[in-house]
Amino acid sequence: MKSASRLALLGALVVARPLAAQQSYFATTFSIEKRDISEGCKTTETKIVDDKEKTEKKPLKVWVPECLIPVFHGNKGIYPSFANLPPGNGLALGAVLKDTELNPPNSPWRFDYQVDAQGSFNGSWTAGGFLTMKFAPERESKPSGTPSPASSSMNESTTPSNPTNSKKPTVWLHPHIVRAGPIPKHLPSLGENETKLLLNLYAFHTSLNQLAFFGIGPDAVPAGRTFFGLRETVTGANADVRLPWSLHLLGELNGRWPSVAARNGQSSPSIEQVYSEATAPGLARQPGFVQPGEGLEFAHHGGGLGKDANFGASYDLDWAVNFQQFFAPSASTYSFRRLTIDATNQINLKKRFTPKEGASTEETFGTLELRGWLSESIVPAGHAVPFYFQPTLGGGDINKQRTLASYADYRFRAPNALLFRAQYEHPLPKYSFLGLFFRADAGKVATARGNLDLSHLRHSYGAGFTIRALDFPYLIFMYAWGAAEGNHSIADVNLSSISPGGGPASLW
Repeated sequence: MKSASRLALLGALVVARPLAAQQSYFATTFSIEKRDISEGCKTTETKIVDDKEKTEKKPLKVWVPECLIPVFHGNKGIYPSFANLPPGNGLALGAVLKDTELNPPNSPWRFDYQVDAQGSFNGSWTAGGFLTMKFAPERESKPSGTPSPASSSMNESTTPSNPTNSKKPTVWLHPHIVRAGPIPKHLPSLGENETKLLLNLYAFHTSLNQLAFFGIGPDAVPAGRTFFGLRETVTGANADVRLPWSLHLLGELNGRWPSVAARNGQSSPSIEQVYSEATAPGLARQPGFVQPGEGLEFAHHGGGLGKDANFGASYDLDWAVNFQQFFAPSASTYSFRRLTIDATNQINLKKRFTPKEGASTEETFGTLELRGWLSESIVPAGHAVPFYFQPTLGGGDINKQRTLASYADYRFRAPNALLFRAQYEHPLPKYSFLGLFFRADAGKVATARGNLDLSHLRHSYGAGFTIRALDFPYLIFMYAWGAAEGNHSIADVNLSSISPGGGPASLW
């Protein structure tokens, strides 16, 4: 208790400390936000060429991401949210108050916090917050150029809007994502010094009014579709400890309180009108769960463009093994364990680019992603995995992941699932924020682990475009085909600075 009290006191002191003379913490935060938006959305930029300042109009492919980032993905302040909730629950409007740069002086700790809420027009909503603590034993050196006071410690993958201009405040991108489950992805670095430990404390509530349930198993049919509502509160902590050889030791401890609700008055019946506890385990009762988890991840970046090469490639390997335990103290028959293996391989095709003025640089002209994902549930005799904790394939899932996209949302559900993916994305040369992509998925679900093999895989193909600023997809449109049940058009909007806390099932 003493340690927790000290930590809370430290956090309060950091937030309350004025960052400038005669200016409160919040006044400083909002002035930084205003300045970054103003600078990022300017249509002209000033460069230093031959020791002289030169002002010119920004190319559209530069201006669009530089304006989108500070408006919707800034580091400090209040930002709007306009994004899709899980399929069936519509677009949500909301806001987030965040600060990713709470850095106590002479301390190896760095703090982020976020408080957010958003709601859709069908009455679904999410709300929550988190505190992130990063431990970096050494003070990181400043990047080249002169970053704004808001940007004294940033991730290695951050990119200044104009690193050649030392007189213009730098607009930074902060891609840090906190997940309330599954176990978090590997953490980024701070400046030139790798963070040794990342700890997240969080609490989220999600209330979704319409999710689809077709039955359990690979043979569920479209005619079996029903709807239900799901509420869940997740609170807990997860941690990432950096190890040698690009390894990360991951852990989490969550409390989960789910609740299933009827969904009447729709084009399909409510779930309790068609299914029972025998065909949808967990329908009759939704106990609270204690959910610890452990994991090991290998995350490695390599390759790149050679010194004298005009073409080349870099690669990112992200392989993880996670093991989660779901304990229901008040209803032990719902207790189970889950093993998840996720291997994502990304190859970035690069070429050398020489502008009319300035030094040559490199740019990515294509990205190939190859992914394999396996989820298996270990269920003792007489136990059952609640249907709302079972992974789904088809369309979109509860965490807004698109798999077998030509099928209906939540189409296939079972305790065990397998997915393979190949995707290629190509940015347009003159408008690099706009990219075209092609995707091929193959996968299946199974009620028994022994049936999770490579036979009778479902297939889906998709093509579309994305609008993004650096690594953030703001709009994804995809037309998917290949299913015997028809085609499917998907549009995802993500104009949001809210870091996702994981969906209610938190399976990905």
